[in-house]
Amino acid sequence: MAAPARAGHLRSRARWALIVMALLLACILALLWYVGVFGGNVRVVVPGKVYRSAQLTGNTLDSVLKLYDVHTVINLRGGSSEDSWYRSERAECARLGVAHLDITFSAVRLPPPQQLQKLLAAFDKATYPVLIHCQGGADRSGMTGAIYLNLYQKVPLAEAVARQLTWRYGHISWGEAHAMDDFFALYGRTSGGLDLREWIERRYPAIYASLPPEQKMAIPAEAPAAPASQRHAVPVTRGRALLQGG
Repeated sequence: MAAPARAGHLRSRARWALIVMALLLACILALLWYVGVFGGNVRVVVPGKVYRSAQLTGNTLDSVLKLYDVHTVINLRGGSSEDSWYRSERAECARLGVAHLDITFSAVRLPPPQQLQKLLAAFDKATYPVLIHCQGGADRSGMTGAIYLNLYQKVPLAEAVARQLTWRYGHISWGEAHAMDDFFALYGRTSGGLDLREWIERRYPAIYASLPPEQKMAIPAEAPAAPASQRHAVPVTRGRALLQGG
């Protein structure tokens, strides 16, 4: 009698273990869906104006462009005709008559001033609604969404950053993509009363030029160089201290 009872007890424990594992897996999958790992991480920045997402392809890209009546796609991740996803995206935009702009940032380096200025020009002149996307839709898209909310919707910067650079959309501020948070922290320490746009255009180029190479992203060849009068306005040692909070 003892052996059958023990076997029944083991089977019961095994069933409970499977139930717990299934529930845990369901919770993990639900969390991954919530932070946008599945489904393209499509988010609304400003209804009817600006949307953000991960890299979308095929029917998903087609559906999102049509659903939100997107007129301009801003690609933040780079790419070239050698990349199948890039060719597909350009072709789909052309088929639907959607403008396509490439403005390249890195998720793990501070944004180059020239690319930021290119982004502001795009926001100034784009035909809306706009879809901005990077690879995962968490970091570069979050930084860009925060910039738009602050400069074009007058949302206080701290609120804009909290809404866009959030774990709910997959951004982990203490991970490799902390450069996105560093950028806004750097502005907070060095703005001197300038709004974000003025700082990007007038002060940030000199600060960026003073930083060590490992904290910068390589600037695409087509981007114009910073004005000579701004390149050396901040000593290198001072630039490093600013990034570190000195």
